[in-house]
Order: sequence, then C-alpha cells, then structure tokens
Amino acid sequence: MKKRKVNWKTAGVVTAGVGFLVLGGLMYGKMKELTNQLAYLQDSTNIILSDVSGMQSNIEKTLQKEASMIEAYSINVTGMDFSQMVYKVEISVIPKEYTDSTRVSIFFGTTECKLKSNGYRYEGTVSLPIGKSFDGNATFLIANGKKKTTEVVEDFEGINGKFAQVLSGSLSKQPVIKDGKLILKGNCDFSVDGAGLYTFRSLKLVGKLGDQEIWTQDLMQDIRESEEEKTQGESGTEQIAAETETNALKQGSGTCECALVYDPNEEADGDQIPDSQQQTRMLRIFLRAVTTDGYRFETDLFGVNYLVQEQLLDTENADSEIHKRVYDLNGHELELKE
Repeated sequence: MKKRKVNWKTAGVVTAGVGFLVLGGLMYGKMKELTNQLAYLQDSTNIILSDVSGMQSNIEKTLQKEASMIEAYSINVTGMDFSQMVYKVEISVIPKEYTDSTRVSIFFGTTECKLKSNGYRYEGTVSLPIGKSFDGNATFLIANGKKKTTEVVEDFEGINGKFAQVLSGSLSKQPVIKDGKLILKGNCDFSVDGAGLYTFRSLKLVGKLGDQEIWTQDLMQDIRESEEEKTQGESGTEQIAAETETNALKQGSGTCECALVYDPNEEADGDQIPDSQQQTRMLRIFLRAVTTDGYRFETDLFGVNYLVQEQLLDTENADSEIHKRVYDLNGHELELKE
C-alpha cells in the first residue's frame, strides 16, 4: 500500500485560516455587543440631557417669577371700532411691592397708558390700532421714587390677523334651480374658533336672496353632537352640558347636511313678488357666527346672481371665492384677508 505524504505546511495554513475565522466570529460578536451597549448609553445620555434641560427650564422660570416685580396682571379686550380701526383694552396689575408714591404705566410700543391706583391694584384703559402686533413690545414700568423697573409682557400680541381664522367652511355642492325652485343639497363643513377672544351664542348657515334671508340652519347642535361623539369620560360630558346650558361655544367644527328648498317667485308668506322686484338678485350662501358680546362674523361660501325673468342662476359668473367679514356693535364692517 502506497503511503501518502502529509503536507504539514498546507495543513498549518488551513488550521491558521480556521483559527482566524473563529477569532473573527468571536470579535464580530463582541463588536456587536459593544455597539448595542454604546447605543444604550447614547439613549440614556439623551434622556439625562433632556431631564437636565427640563429642570433648567423650570429653574429659569422659577427665578424669573421670583425676580418679577409683578404679582399678577390681566389685559382684556373690551371693545372694537372698525370705523376707526381701533380696539379698547382694560389693564389691571398688582405689583409685589408698592407704596403711596408708586407709579405704574404700561407701554404698547411707544403708546403709554398711565394706570391709576385702586387700593393694591393699578388699572387703566387704552385704545390700540387693529392690525399692529405687540408681541414682545408691551412693557410695564413701575416707579418707586427714583427706582424704576421695567418688565416685558410675554403673552399679549394684540389683535393682529386673528379675525380671518375665526370662521371657515366649504360646500360640497352648489345650489341649483329645479322645477322653478332654488335647491341646495350636499354637505357643509364648518369650523369656528374664538382665538381666545370670543365665545359664540349662535352659529348658522344662511341663504340670502337680495336683501331677504330665505333660509337659516342652526349649526350649534351639530357641533355639540360631534363633540359628544369624540369626548370620552364624564368630565367631557359635564363640559359640553355646561356649554349647552349657557348656550355659548368657544370653538368647534362639524359637518351638516344642507336642506335648502325655496321658491324664488313667492315671498315667505306665499304672496307673489311684485313686478318691480322681478330683476337680478344676488344669492349668497354664508356662515354667520355671533359672539356673546354681539360681534358678527360672516364667511361667504358661494355667491351668484339669480336671473329672475329667466329663472336661472348665472353660474358662469358665480363667485366661488371665500369672502370674510366682521361687524362691530355699531354695524361697521371690516373685510378680512387670509
């Protein structure tokens, strides 16, 4: 039998290769373990840094409050005049320290309002321009003899572009004439938001032909029903019940089914419209929200001329652009821009 000669050199190379593979596998496992540990350490570090940042923020707020010379204050909008484009605010502030010689003012930009002492409280009113922002530009000045201290108001922006976001909506379908009657079907999506300034006593979808309101649909109940479906728990139910009792709403949204059917050839009482009125009349479909203070917001959803003689809607020249308006207590109109 022929003997085979073992190639120890080759065998050594193979053995070494196997050893390296095993060592490489072990090192890969160790590297993966180290990578996971590093990732865990990084996550832990981020959590710690976040906690430290939160603690630092709370400490800064506490120090600012302790360093403040003001115990409490309020700035409330009490009236608006769109003919003069101004609104009135009432200011009330309680300094932490005061004497008989303490004087307090508040500056809105360069407009100074000197506050009068009413016991430990200082009060005053001032008219400000609509559309000008006072974000970071309202400052209290407290003078005790020769010592004067200023403090910036952090949470007053003024009435600056907030009207346009109050009331919005859209129609899924346009009104049509069918069998001589004006009909609006489909849905209306709507939302109302008091922007922290208003509560609303009514919200309606309105149809107006010429100067005559031909149809209104109450939307307050739709909002409450929508909120009841979303709200879970007793607290939400109590809140909605309280709003229902006071008939006031701060904000809400919903969808309603439109149900307008109207004969343009007859008045609401069934009498025939006189021939003198048989002419083009503007049809407007719009949302109307009235605040508890009496301010009225209107948002047009659709506008078109009704051709009385032809009994047609001039849809080719329809105005589908959204127009928004707000009216003050004297009926002065302010047209709003998005």
